Amino acid sequence: MFEFHPANPHDHFFRRTFDVLPNARALLKSQLPAELVAKLDLQSIQPAKETFLTATDNESRLDLLFTARLLDGTSLLIYLLLEHKSWVDRRIALQLLKYVLRIHEWQDRNGQPPCVVVPLVVYQGTQEWDEPTSLRHKVNADQDLQGFVPDMQVILVDLGGVKSSFLPELPELEARIRAMQIARRPELPYQPTVAIFELLQGWEKSDSQNDALNDIVVYLCSVFDAKNLNWLTQAFRAGQAPGSGKLMPNCLEALYEQGVEQGVQQGVEQGLEQGLEQGLTQGKVVGSIQTMQRMLNLPITPESELLSRSLDELRAIAAQLESSAGQR
Repeated sequence: MFEFHPANPHDHFFRRTFDVLPNARALLKSQLPAELVAKLDLQSIQPAKETFLTATDNESRLDLLFTARLLDGTSLLIYLLLEHKSWVDRRIALQLLKYVLRIHEWQDRNGQPPCVVVPLVVYQGTQEWDEPTSLRHKVNADQDLQGFVPDMQVILVDLGGVKSSFLPELPELEARIRAMQIARRPELPYQPTVAIFELLQGWEKSDSQNDALNDIVVYLCSVFDAKNLNWLTQAFRAGQAPGSGKLMPNCLEALYEQGVEQGVQQGVEQGLEQGLEQGLTQGKVVGSIQTMQRMLNLPITPESELLSRSLDELRAIAAQLESSAGQR
C-alpha cells in the first residue's frame, strides 16, 4: 500500500531510499573520507538494531544508524550516523552531540567499550549551509578556552552538489538522488524528470527499480501540485524507449483511482451527470490536454471551459494535440 501523503515527504523519501542497504553502502562509500573507506569492511555495514532514544523523547529521532567493522579484523565497532536535514538546522551541533552521547551511554550500560561514531549529515535544502556542525565553532571563545568546548568532526553532504552518477551499477539510486535534487526547485522541471525515467527503463525487471519508480512518482506528487500527475505521465512516456510498451507505474494508476488530480476533483465537485467513473476519465483527459498545450507552448484552456465539454469532444481535442506534438 502506497503512502501518498507522508507528513514530511522529504524525510519519508530519504528513509525509503537509504533503508535499502546497498544504497546506504553506496552513499557512505562515496561520501566518507577516502582514508576511512580504505579501512572499512563495506560489506560489514548493517542497520543498527539498538535504539538510543528514550520513550519520552519528543525531539528529532536518529534518522538512520549503521554499524561497521574494520578490514584488519579489529573489534572496534564504528557507528555511522546518517542524519537528514531539509533546512539549515541551527541546533545541529547540539543535536549530534546528544546522539553520540546516547550511543556511548548505551554501550556503558551494556558493559561495552566506547566506540567510534561518524556523524554524516545529508542536507537537501535550498539555502547554502552556513551553520557550524561543531559546538567548538559556535562558542565565542579565544584559543586558550577552545580546548574546554566539546568538539566532534562531522561530514556534511550537500545533495545539491553530489554527482548522482557515482555508482552507475545502481541506476535506481542515481534516479532517487536526482529526484531529491529537483524536489527543492520551485517547479517540477520536465527534461530532468524525463531523464529520471530514462534511467529506470528496465524497472519491471528489478524489484528495487520498481520500488524506486513508485517512490519517485509518489514523492514528486507529494512535493509538487497534484495536478502534475498528467504531466508526470507524459514525462514517463517520453522517458521510455520507443516501442517498449511499458505499463504505467502502479502508483500512478492508484493515484488516478483516488481522484487526486485537480481536474478530477473539480469534475466531481461540479456533479457531472456522467457519474464518478466518467468524471475521473474526463478529469484525466482535461489534464492531458493542458499538459500537451504546455509542451506545445499553446495558450492553456481553463479547466472550467474544458469540463463543460463532452468526453468525446475532449478526446478529439487531445488527439489533435497529440498529432501536433508528433509532427514536431
